[in-house]
Amino acid sequence: MKPTQSIMSRYKIAQSKNHYENFTVGSLVLGKDMREAIMTLYAFARLGDDIADEGNHSKKERTEQIKYLKNHLKKIELNQKINDSYFKILQILYIKYKFKINNLHRFINAFNEDINHQQYARFSDLIRYCDAAANPAGELILSLVKQDNKENVRQSNAICTALALINFAQGVVEDFDKGRIYIPKDEMKTFNLKVVDIQQRNFTKYWVQYKKYWVERNYQILEEGLGLGEKIKGRLGIEIQMVECAALLLLKRMKRNNCNLFVSPPKIKTLDWIFIFFKVALRSL
Repeated sequence: MKPTQSIMSRYKIAQSKNHYENFTVGSLVLGKDMREAIMTLYAFARLGDDIADEGNHSKKERTEQIKYLKNHLKKIELNQKINDSYFKILQILYIKYKFKINNLHRFINAFNEDINHQQYARFSDLIRYCDAAANPAGELILSLVKQDNKENVRQSNAICTALALINFAQGVVEDFDKGRIYIPKDEMKTFNLKVVDIQQRNFTKYWVQYKKYWVERNYQILEEGLGLGEKIKGRLGIEIQMVECAALLLLKRMKRNNCNLFVSPPKIKTLDWIFIFFKVALRSL
C-alpha cells in the first residue's frame, strides 16, 4: 500500500486531529491560498513523522516507505508524471511557488535518522538533527512569500530549533516509550540523570535542575529569532508572531518550579491561542 494512500482522509492534505501541536499550522489567520500551501507542506512532514514513529512496522518497511517519498520528490524535480494523489498536489505547489525542494530532502534525512535513532552524544548533535527535522519548515514557509533571505532564514532557524527543543522537553516520556531519548548522553552524565527515572515517572531534583538549564538555554536560542514576525508583512507575519508568543508562554510555564515534565508537561490550549491572537492583533494596530 502506498504510504500516502490514506493521506487525503487522515489529513485532508494536512489537518490532523490526531496529533497535538504546540504551534499553529496554517491557521485561519492566513489567507486561503497560503493556508492550503502550508498545510500541504505540513502533510509531508506529518506523514514522514508517522512513518518513522507510529505503528508496528519493521525498520525495513519504514525505510522503504520513506524511500517512496524520496523517489516522488525526485519525480517532482524532474517534472515527471505522477500518479500519487498527494504528490500531484505537491507538484502543482512546487510549480506555482518554486520553493526549495531541498528542504523536503532534509526532512527525508531526519525521517531516516528517526528510524535508526541512537541517543546523541552531545547537544551539538541534537542541534544538527534539528537543522534537518525542524528548520526546513520555516525556510519553506518563508520561500512561499519570497522572504527567505539569509537574515530571515537565520532567525527562522533559531525559532524552529527552539520549538523542536520545547517539543523534546514536553515529550520525554512519550519519546522514551517509543525507544528514544533526545537528551544528550554527556548532559545526562553531568546532571546525574537516570533513564529509570523516566520509566518510573520520577522527576527527581536532578531533573528539576536540568529542566532549568534546558529552559534557559532554550530562551537564548529563541531570542535569536524573535522579531521575525514583525519583519514579515501581512497575515504570515501575524502567524509568526503568534508562534513566537506561544513559544515564550510554554517556556515560562516550563520554568515554574511545580512543572513536572514527566507527569504534566505544559501545553497550549484554545484559550491561550485566543489570548495570543488578541495580544498580537493589538500590537499590530
